[in-house]
Amino acid sequence: MFLTRDELTELTGYKNRPGQIRWLAERGYKFEIGRDGRPRVLRAVIIQALGNYSEERPQKRRVEPKWDKI
Repeated sequence: MFLTRDELTELTGYKNRPGQIRWLAERGYKFEIGRDGRPRVLRAVIIQALGNYSEERPQKRRVEPKWDKI
């Protein structure tokens, strides 16, 4: 459900809590601070922010010529 410590470090580029919190806040990511002082970021928040990539690819839309204009 939440990003791991390693994933949070990879995302933000910071290992320390203040750096991670500042980075997330500056970019508008929603997060909570845990009892240990570490930011908690839902995996779904990151997936949504980065474009919601999934296995399903949108189908290409077929474009027809405007026959009345030809």
